[in-house]
Amino acid sequence: MNRYSRQSGMTLLEILVALTIFILIAGAGYTGLQQAISIEDGLQQQRRFWRRLDSVMVLMQQDLDQARSLGQRIPLTSTRPFVGADIANTGAEGELMLFTRGGHASYSSGLVSPHLRVAYRLREGKLYRVSWPRLNMPEDEQGDEAELTANIDSLQLRYLDNTHQWNSNWPLGPVTAAQSAMPRAVELTLELDNGQIYERVFHVGLTY
Repeated sequence: MNRYSRQSGMTLLEILVALTIFILIAGAGYTGLQQAISIEDGLQQQRRFWRRLDSVMVLMQQDLDQARSLGQRIPLTSTRPFVGADIANTGAEGELMLFTRGGHASYSSGLVSPHLRVAYRLREGKLYRVSWPRLNMPEDEQGDEAELTANIDSLQLRYLDNTHQWNSNWPLGPVTAAQSAMPRAVELTLELDNGQIYERVFHVGLTY
């Protein structure tokens, strides 16, 4: 009986070896699980970012679809309907585009202006949209600024004129056959802080 017990039972060394193997397998499985969770979290963050960026592009297209050839009316003068810069980096601050947007209506706050003044700004790697509720207002009136998205390293814009030439700024000069009050299209090139490049072309105005 004692001989059988010694033959069928595990020695202390065998138990330690089995425990060591179990610990190694469990540790490898836990590490793999943690890596899989980390990868999934990263993918979810990327999906959320791209969904948000897509919604920003939809908003920008809606604004540009409703662009109108009306300048801001301030005392004794009127500004250009559409003004656009070519490039802004993370260290720059200012407006990339400034234009008049139509199609504005409010059924809850009573009679409002059908036009907004809209600007897009890039500051410290974040894209902002600024809006003013009317055209007839003081030149220094502050608009409502809303952050749209972040993680931007640089942003470049180009503007298409009536001769189908791309220009780095808008306007180039006096309004002519080639230089209308508004561009026909806006091309956006966006570089993210991870090196990815995003490009988009927007039509300007519903007539295009």
